[in-house]
Amino acid sequence: MIAMNAPSRGIPALALLTVVTSGLAACGRIPGQFEIVNDQVPMSGSCVIGVDETVYQGQGTLDLTLVRQGAQSAYFVFPLLKNNLDASSSGGDANQIFLSSFAIDLTPLGQLPMGSESAFTGANDPGSADYALFHYQTPWSGSIPSGGSKISAIVPSFPVALAEKILSTQAIGPAPALWVNAKLRAFGSTANQNMESDPFTFPISICAGCLVANVLPCPYTVAPTFLGNPCNPAQDDPIDCCQSGSDLVCPPPVVKQ
Repeated sequence: MIAMNAPSRGIPALALLTVVTSGLAACGRIPGQFEIVNDQVPMSGSCVIGVDETVYQGQGTLDLTLVRQGAQSAYFVFPLLKNNLDASSSGGDANQIFLSSFAIDLTPLGQLPMGSESAFTGANDPGSADYALFHYQTPWSGSIPSGGSKISAIVPSFPVALAEKILSTQAIGPAPALWVNAKLRAFGSTANQNMESDPFTFPISICAGCLVANVLPCPYTVAPTFLGNPCNPAQDDPIDCCQSGSDLVCPPPVVKQ
């Protein structure tokens, strides 16, 4: 399993190694050897990602109003990776996969909401400055022994700049009306070959305000009811907030009376 502190709004954005994923070297992928099984759900109350295949979700929700500048990512996918290469019968594990990176490709699903089209300009144009918001690679490390072993990961899967660009169109409201498909691939190598995982697709619904639960003046004097996702307050789970001037603070600070 993997544990991670909830991303701080004040820390610098995670440096992404932006590349055109179509230019990645071919790895001779054989389906079924190296899998992304599903998107895991963090364990209750902490940003710990386990390897139980039954604890997963099939789609996500991103609330644009909860994304803050300086966050590592607007949305994280928690892929469960599995190495199905044959286990070594003796000596070292020559089929152990050493991870090097993830590639992420973002594609809108269905018809774009009216007025949001400008946010997706350049999504399919490799010559556009915005192309790297939709197609990029992020470095990663770790290893997966052969013979069906599994590990989990935490992958920045939606750039903050793209979330801000979509929100600025003012075309997205509290009811999710936009879907974006995130396609992930993992890359690594064994002692003998480069490895590319089977592609994994994960749909994310986009809204502006749908995850905001209760809003009270700052600070709270009792513990909030809805604590949000422990890895990222902008995704998947309802969260209580407090109002500080024109800003929402989520989750809210609590001062005991």
